[in-house]
Amino acid sequence: MSRKTVHQEVESIKHDIDTVWNVVSDFPAVTTWIPSVSHCTVQGEGIGSIRTVTQAGMSFQEQLEFLDSSSHTISYRILDPTPFPMTGFHGTIHLERLSAGTTRLTWTADAESVDDEGMKVVGPVMDQFIKTSIAGLEANLSHSHSAN
Repeated sequence: MSRKTVHQEVESIKHDIDTVWNVVSDFPAVTTWIPSVSHCTVQGEGIGSIRTVTQAGMSFQEQLEFLDSSSHTISYRILDPTPFPMTGFHGTIHLERLSAGTTRLTWTADAESVDDEGMKVVGPVMDQFIKTSIAGLEANLSHSHSAN
């Protein structure tokens, strides 16, 4: 089934790809870099593991679908029912090395089923969430880097 892109954000981060990957690939550790996530628990390990995320007073489950350190890609699915007017929601973060100290992060949010009205609701929410999360990632990396 083809998926419709809900939002995509591309950002250059002033840290080495391995440093960025160590943070974004740690599926259970989203509370360390996504400011809006207040709590996270995980069942299982590796592909297929499920994290229960609490954000803005809502809890929902995300399943790890793909994790590949050679391509620096992690993908997860919000299990239905989602708190959003869509089904089959997927998030993918992909990293690319731009230089020794700079990484391109591409975060794509897409859905198997979302109509135009749903896009009007979900698009701005995902835009805000992803931008805030990337800022949280950069703050985490800067803090960790300055602590070393």
